[in-house]
Amino acid sequence: MAISIEKMKELEKRTIEDFGVNSLVLMENAGMAIFNEIKDSSSFTIVCGSGNNGGDGLVIARHLILSGKEVEIFIVGDKKSKDFATNLDIVKKLTDRIFFIEEDNYDDLVESLEVSEVTVDAIFGTGLNRNLSDLYIDVINLINLHGNYIISVDIPSGMDGNTGDEYGACVRARKTYAITDIKEGELLNSNSGELNTVYIGIVRYRDE
Repeated sequence: MAISIEKMKELEKRTIEDFGVNSLVLMENAGMAIFNEIKDSSSFTIVCGSGNNGGDGLVIARHLILSGKEVEIFIVGDKKSKDFATNLDIVKKLTDRIFFIEEDNYDDLVESLEVSEVTVDAIFGTGLNRNLSDLYIDVINLINLHGNYIISVDIPSGMDGNTGDEYGACVRARKTYAITDIKEGELLNSNSGELNTVYIGIVRYRDE
């Protein structure tokens, strides 16, 4: 079963506001669930946006670092969500392998993508609804060109979660770990790769 973006937002909002589950708890659950799926590899390049999808990526990075894996983190964008900023402060205490991507300065990213076993795409989540700037298009194209085994967090970055349309570029994932439910648009675009779901504790109505 697939779900619309609007329905997913409704369920998440209700879980946080009506049941009192902290959004950081949901982020931690998402990151831990995906960490458990990918932890058998040895080296990782994690590319994060600065919103909550990027926050999920930082949680994944933290658990990989704590389990002794080789991890490099690349961050694109500067409008940090509150939960992203909280997780970034934590990760900064664990590693100095954090890089901020600037336009036309992609050498470190390309090198990391080429040597890491796994690339984690955590740039955009299901909230994306606009055409991408050149910076994001460049980063996504580099991931597709140089990444060895690409997994996406919740949805491949650049994809519309309802329609599967692309906003100028889209990550070509080998696997996508959809949070709670597969999104309707993911079934309409082959860039989703193999679709899997991860449980994070979203509260549903009894008939859902």
